[in-house]
Amino acid sequence: MTERVREALRDMANSVEPSSLYDGAIARARRRKRRGLVGATAVVIALLGVAVPVSRSAVTPAAPLGIGPSLPDRVGAPHWGTSSVTSSPVGAASVVFGAPAWWISGSKGVLAVVGANRDDYRLTDQLDDYHHAGEQAVLSPDGTRLATVGRVTDLGTGTSVPLPALDAELVVPQAWSPDGTTLAVIAYDTRIAREPDGSEVFAPTRATLHLVDLASATDRRIADLDPSAVHDGYLVAFAPGGDRLAYQSARTVTVASSDGTTVSTFTLGDGDHLAGKGSWTPDGQGLTLLRQRRCCDGDAYPSRWQLTVVDPTTGEPLPAPALPELPGLVGVRLLGWSPSGEAVVAALYPEPGSPIVGFDTSAHTLSLAQVQFTDYQRVRAVSVLAVGSGTRTLLTAPDQQMLSVDVADDLIAGGQRRSGQPPEGLSPRLTAVLVAVALAVAAILVVVVLAIRRSRMAQRTR
Repeated sequence: MTERVREALRDMANSVEPSSLYDGAIARARRRKRRGLVGATAVVIALLGVAVPVSRSAVTPAAPLGIGPSLPDRVGAPHWGTSSVTSSPVGAASVVFGAPAWWISGSKGVLAVVGANRDDYRLTDQLDDYHHAGEQAVLSPDGTRLATVGRVTDLGTGTSVPLPALDAELVVPQAWSPDGTTLAVIAYDTRIAREPDGSEVFAPTRATLHLVDLASATDRRIADLDPSAVHDGYLVAFAPGGDRLAYQSARTVTVASSDGTTVSTFTLGDGDHLAGKGSWTPDGQGLTLLRQRRCCDGDAYPSRWQLTVVDPTTGEPLPAPALPELPGLVGVRLLGWSPSGEAVVAALYPEPGSPIVGFDTSAHTLSLAQVQFTDYQRVRAVSVLAVGSGTRTLLTAPDQQMLSVDVADDLIAGGQRRSGQPPEGLSPRLTAVLVAVALAVAAILVVVVLAIRRSRMAQRTR
């Protein structure tokens, strides 16, 4: 090639516009990066789109304001991670209830309280397995305090105070006086007893009834009860004026004044038992007894319960309107009386195939051992019923979500009810975990996508 040709080619090359290959590669890389960011952002939005509805469904709708203290018509299992009564006091409760399988981890040793004015749910701090609402855990009449084994918790402040030790192994609450100043408790000592199947359970060797004045933390011993047949929740009832109480020991019912002086005694008929903390009629003129009939042909669960009102002096039936028999139930416990004179009871429905049980079932054992007839393993569901000329349901819950219950006395007597709003969806705590996981996954995807894009861009520009 001659010098003249070389110069001509050089001139032609100099006249051509500079190549845009490098700029084009940079532009393409930037476009890919933007597409990667858009894709990762779409992933984040999709994951949050799943998490946010879960979070929203976990929020329990508030009950209408302005109703005042009232009983919800339904409750449900509280969310895992629900605040405790100590960390976030509820103020006053309408109902306390329990069941052993609310969560995968189980819920033995935990009770739920529901607010008196709206459906705010709170959990008790970890108790022991043997706490059943209405038996070893009792709400004060106004719902502001919860008595459990060995202590009383103020639901307005979240603080707890111990009950007097009473030189006993266990101090178990039974019933509150109507004004909420006095708590009837039983002091238990125990031994280990062997059952026919070889298992070992606790049996009481001493059961002493005391009245505890909560303001002064003093107590008054009332009587030693026969320890061979005691069942918490059915042993003591205060009269409406608070000046008398009735208690049962074996087959004897004693009516005593608040200072322990005996007013009257009578012997129960075979199968009769005090019906629960609400045994006194609203006028203080009658005591309500509970009797079980194990019958009848055609009943899916042949167990029927009858409430009968008797004279507190003689034990003779009073000429009160007969209450309907309650069929197909493991047990019944009288909580109080509605404004219209209906008996308000906790009705325990049996698990399918459960054997027939009653007050005689493992009667010698400590009620706290929970092998007696109200043990959770025998109960499928609990409802609160009003029993009068007919029967109507006041409070219910899905199967396995409420297996023991107590209701504040003042709410029973007041009769106010509201539409319950049980928790739905996933708990706020679990929702927060899911959102955090979703964001972490999205962040990892963004990093991975960007790393892959950069690697491909580097390979193509080599």
